Amino acid sequence: MRAKTISNSKIKLSWNSVSGADGYSVGMRKNGVYNEVADVTETNAVVSGLPNATRESFKIRAYSIVDGSKQYGNWSDGVATATAPQKAKGLNVSSVTESSIILSWDKIGCNEYVIYKDNGESWSEIGRTADTQFTVKNLNAETSYNFKIQAVKIDDAKFEHYGEESDFVTGTTSRSDKITQADIDAMKAELTAYSREKAEYIKEHYTEFWKYGIDYNTLEEYFVMLENKLVPDESSYDAVYAIPYTQKGLADTIALYKRKLDYLYETRGDVYYVVYIEDCPNGHLVNSNPCWATYFLY
Repeated sequence: MRAKTISNSKIKLSWNSVSGADGYSVGMRKNGVYNEVADVTETNAVVSGLPNATRESFKIRAYSIVDGSKQYGNWSDGVATATAPQKAKGLNVSSVTESSIILSWDKIGCNEYVIYKDNGESWSEIGRTADTQFTVKNLNAETSYNFKIQAVKIDDAKFEHYGEESDFVTGTTSRSDKITQADIDAMKAELTAYSREKAEYIKEHYTEFWKYGIDYNTLEEYFVMLENKLVPDESSYDAVYAIPYTQKGLADTIALYKRKLDYLYETRGDVYYVVYIEDCPNGHLVNSNPCWATYFLY
């Protein structure tokens, strides 16, 4: 005999035919006794009206009708299975931090819950729990994520029966109180624009340089060429400035760097100072702790 869970209230049973049988009695165990729940002439039956997420055990026995009376054979070996849980519900975001989101939901009958995260093109399983709460970790700050859950019932044979997935919920992490790579990128863009504005000599004379018409044709192309070409190991600079990972803001740093650019252009105004920033996760010569190192290259 074979069993297939159809839903959270139906189980389909099937078996091989018995030669000479006029019908089959389907028994379901209750309080240690198999009581008839179906009488069929086919070799399959659907038992319905069952509680969700419950383990059930079934047997069948064939019978022949002799003189109008059913003569039963022996019960088959039992087969154990379970109905599926109901649809997971009540999913919500209970709290967030800059790198984590705590999900919670209503308790329903099941063994555990599967948690899924939306990856854009598909959903992936990110964890399981028997509790009604789960913490999603290692997330990016100020970022929205979609989640859903699914209840699972495990039968005696360790087979998993899944309920309907919950509606999805969106959680957004909070802003980090520390500097992020996005903050650094925004600072670099602001300083690059500032440096371009200060490069008055370059803006007036860029058509006179020998690379004009060969490697670049416009002022924008000249700036981009240098920004892509200049690196610390092959360029000149007067100092390295470090921003530690633990720093909590960039406003003062940006103002300081702009004053530094003012000074550089006053000292030598015939070059373009490229703002170059590298991430130093293992520290730098000027700062042994993880930091971003800033150069003004020319």
